Amino acid sequence: MATTTFNGPVRSEKGFQSVTKNATTGAYTTRYVGEKPDLTGLTATVVSTSSTLTYTKNVITVNNYSGAAAQTVTLPAATQGDIVVHAQSKDTTGGTAALVFDAAGSDVWATGSIIPSTSSSLLTMDTSAASETKLTFTPANATTNILTIGCSLYFVCFEKGTWTISYDLARDPLAVTGTFAFAS
Repeated sequence: MATTTFNGPVRSEKGFQSVTKNATTGAYTTRYVGEKPDLTGLTATVVSTSSTLTYTKNVITVNNYSGAAAQTVTLPAATQGDIVVHAQSKDTTGGTAALVFDAAGSDVWATGSIIPSTSSSLLTMDTSAASETKLTFTPANATTNILTIGCSLYFVCFEKGTWTISYDLARDPLAVTGTFAFAS
């Protein structure tokens, strides 16, 4: 296809994709472009840590999870166009109790989703496998966690039943603790 120039908004109901073609096999690799959503028009709500919470679609949920108590957050059913945001309002220095994000029903993470994690004070990456439904953050009982005050996790549904994830995590060079892991 030739280069195309648009004058006005370009709209898509299922996100934008960029593809690359393997020169040897001819297989295409597809990537979503610009997964971090525009938050215009979303509402914000503040919640307190609870052992279980259910987040609402198209809402920025400001959560004071600290690591002192375990918390499981259930996402709403993944419906195309939905956005769910976890905004961290407190430092995660209170303990090592896990924060779990659980996809509702038969929903899953997009296969091959990647999230930063840490191991031995080094940055690592965790990648989701097919059919995984949980994302767990386990903090260190320290001020050096990669999920801390001001961080956000963005869950976006481009395809019914599948969540994609993007994030704004701590950028401090001392933020070298806390682990994220996908699981079934």
